[in-house]
Amino acid sequence: MLIRANSGHTMRPRDSGDYTVNDGSFLSASTLASSGVTSQLTSPPDRKICTTKKQSDVKKRVVWGIEVAKELQWKGWELGKETTRNLVLKNLSLKIQKIKYRPPKTKFFFTIIPQPIFLSPGITLALPIIFRPLEEKEYTDQLWLEKEEGVFCVSLKATLPCHKLVCPTSLQLPICAIGDTVETWFCLNNVGDLPTFFTWEVPNPFQILPSTGFLEPGLGCRIKVTFEPLIAAIHEVEALCWYGKGTKQKSSIQIQAAAKCAQLLVSIKHKQSEDQDAEGFQKVLHFGSVSVGCTMERQIRLYNPSMVNAPFKIEMSEDMLTKDHAFSCSVGQGIVPPGEKKCLSVFFHPKTSGSRAIDYFSIVSSGCASQTVLQVIGLCKGPDVCLQHYCVNFSWVQLGEHSEQTLWIENQSDCLAHFQFDIDCQESVFSIRPTFGSLAGKTRMTLHCAYQPTHPIICFRRVACLIHHQDPLFLDLIGTCHSDNTKPAILKPQHLTWYRTHLARGLTLYPPDILAAMLKEKRLEQDENGALMLPTASLPVQDLEDLPAPKYPQIPPMMEYFFDGTRDLAIFPPAVSLEPFDVDFGACPGPKTPNPIPLCLRNHTKGKITVVWTRRSDCPFWVTPETSDVPPLKSIALRLHFQPASPNCLYAVELEAFALYKVLQSYSNIEEDCTVAPSWCLKVRARGHSYYAALEHHIPQYSLDAPKMFPAVSSGEPSYRSLLLVNEGPMLLTFSQAPNSSSDITLRPSSGLVAPGAHQVFLISTYPKGTSWKQHIFYLQFNFYPQYLKEVSMQSREEPLQLKLDTHKCIFFKPTWVGCSSTSDFTFHNPSRLPLEFEWRVSQQHQKMLAVQPSKGIIHPNESLTLTWIFSPLEETKYLFRVGMWVWEARQSQKTHSRATTHYWIRLVGMGVTGCLSL
Repeated sequence: MLIRANSGHTMRPRDSGDYTVNDGSFLSASTLASSGVTSQLTSPPDRKICTTKKQSDVKKRVVWGIEVAKELQWKGWELGKETTRNLVLKNLSLKIQKIKYRPPKTKFFFTIIPQPIFLSPGITLALPIIFRPLEEKEYTDQLWLEKEEGVFCVSLKATLPCHKLVCPTSLQLPICAIGDTVETWFCLNNVGDLPTFFTWEVPNPFQILPSTGFLEPGLGCRIKVTFEPLIAAIHEVEALCWYGKGTKQKSSIQIQAAAKCAQLLVSIKHKQSEDQDAEGFQKVLHFGSVSVGCTMERQIRLYNPSMVNAPFKIEMSEDMLTKDHAFSCSVGQGIVPPGEKKCLSVFFHPKTSGSRAIDYFSIVSSGCASQTVLQVIGLCKGPDVCLQHYCVNFSWVQLGEHSEQTLWIENQSDCLAHFQFDIDCQESVFSIRPTFGSLAGKTRMTLHCAYQPTHPIICFRRVACLIHHQDPLFLDLIGTCHSDNTKPAILKPQHLTWYRTHLARGLTLYPPDILAAMLKEKRLEQDENGALMLPTASLPVQDLEDLPAPKYPQIPPMMEYFFDGTRDLAIFPPAVSLEPFDVDFGACPGPKTPNPIPLCLRNHTKGKITVVWTRRSDCPFWVTPETSDVPPLKSIALRLHFQPASPNCLYAVELEAFALYKVLQSYSNIEEDCTVAPSWCLKVRARGHSYYAALEHHIPQYSLDAPKMFPAVSSGEPSYRSLLLVNEGPMLLTFSQAPNSSSDITLRPSSGLVAPGAHQVFLISTYPKGTSWKQHIFYLQFNFYPQYLKEVSMQSREEPLQLKLDTHKCIFFKPTWVGCSSTSDFTFHNPSRLPLEFEWRVSQQHQKMLAVQPSKGIIHPNESLTLTWIFSPLEETKYLFRVGMWVWEARQSQKTHSRATTHYWIRLVGMGVTGCLSL
């Protein structure tokens, strides 16, 4: 049979192999394709066999100028069915090549009858090889080729479908810091014939993702290896990939990585004189004084001198509520690259005026190998508002006329101050302009006060100036109105001083004529200031020195504002009371006039009083009768009326009345000047609206600055806070405290009206009970509409007088040479929000052997303090001491009542030793 090489049938090799022969180089010559006579190929003993170098994935090779496949494979065959593969021979030399071959030995592989093959240069010949299987198994055979230079063979292989996954044999990961994570990728390929599931097994601290998966034949996937070491060492592990039927086959990869400790240096950027930035465990970052409601930023610097990334995290102390933290950090965790620096911002945003805030940040490096404690300290300063005068005396004014005076209000702090006078100037005989405002730091504003009486009476009103983040101030406004027929006694500031003294001595419930008669009858006498008092002769002799005449006490401003007698809370019994003091008419759209609300006015004095209501002519609210007399210890009924002038409007006012002893209506009735008493100002808040039920009230636009926490107080003391409501809309805004608010808080004022662009300052109080946190919720309803409801939540508690000791109340000294000293540090922490004062008391007999520095002092809220105990033994023996620490609240100077004290006892153990030197 004649075979001719077809130059048009060529195949481009995909891979070039690297082969060697034993007897030298290939020969080159030009030749043409020709035919040859068939002959049996033999393997002469003098011929040598060509071998290949081991190289993975080699498809073809070149042997003596002939390019030929190393192996022919049959895959996916079927029983009884013939499958043909072509063995391609290509002459790469420059001469005609003569090739002989002999057929495979087995009956499963066969080819055409062997005959010589002549290949011209560059010509390709395809020799068909036929495979005919009879059993389902793997078959192997060889086809031998013969040339003048020698013989070589081509393997013939028919394989069954199999599972096979391949991956790299080894993998090196980058150097990693303890606690950090590095990662790398490699490829997992399915080079088998079947789809397969795989599962990875790898020991810690390595992880492989995905750990399980599925691969189709001929496909691959990217595998991620992560390294997160916990110790500094070289880690070398073997990762196993299980796959195949029953997951019994495996591939492995050797993974190696090194872990090192990262180093992180912390320093304070732009260090100030109060900061402490020395090398050591703790650093101090001092913010100084910062205005309440403002935020101050300072920075710390982190430097990584090591050769690996330095991961870090910022941890805050957990002793305080998260919402009560005055400090915060810009980041909670991060990474500093090798040799680089990173700056972090620490913010101080104080919330309680006059407080000292202390907190601790722990900067923990990777793997918690080391940490730096940063103590942050800040002082919160609030506004410092004062008035030029605290009493404005208009003297006397003729009916129909008015008088004006000015005074200034000044903010002596550099913190912004929002103030508001608690008075409805449109419905009062007194007015203050402006009634509200904001004072920048170190500024002053002029106030215009006016007095325009409507009746010939004595007028006195004590007006509270509410200030956000400050205790209220009080301004006394006094004036007297005369008419042609009625000329009351003229009220002077001295009368207020006498009246307050009489109030403390229980004499204000008597009218001036009775007091004058008692003074004339020697049942009363005057002190050195001219005030009335009980005669000393009426007191027992032993009480003359111990019980001096009472004086008007120094009342805290917050207590005076809340304990004014309107809510059954009063410092002194009220002379006149009015109920109710807050009236809501609700919806009154008309045209029918709403029914009046009854009011009850009680006279608690022993004299007849006259009550006169101030009324503006166009006010939609008024009280009848406008003027009335009330006998001693009697009450009268009044009527509060409401007539809205326009539909779809909101109304809220504070009506004013003055009650005074009737005898004061004529100055001729006054015999003693010291018996003149001021009038009592009665106030009732009234509100209502004229919206129809089908109409929605206008939407409020406001901002509310409400704190989350009540200030810290000790047991039995009230706690106060201020809130600021700003009307940011173009229309009036009414507010009222909803009935479903917590009953254990008091909000003043509880209702009112805020003009567009104006603000309202609230004061809120509560009596904390118990050392566990209690939540108070109250609601503000706006514009008389149930859906316009604002929920405010605050928390309070009694601050316990307690400290946390870190030594389990026992301290040990190392053995100490007699005559020498040793020290031991002792740390304790103040978890409360109150500054506490402490004092260590060492018995006198132990003071020569035991001392502590400092022995007393103040530990601020959330502060940790370290003391040093000094042990100086006097003899060779074992010492056991028991020492007490007294702890109490570091009270302000105005708190004069007895202090509560807590005691702590600790044990100290030491040993005195002696010895000698021997040769």
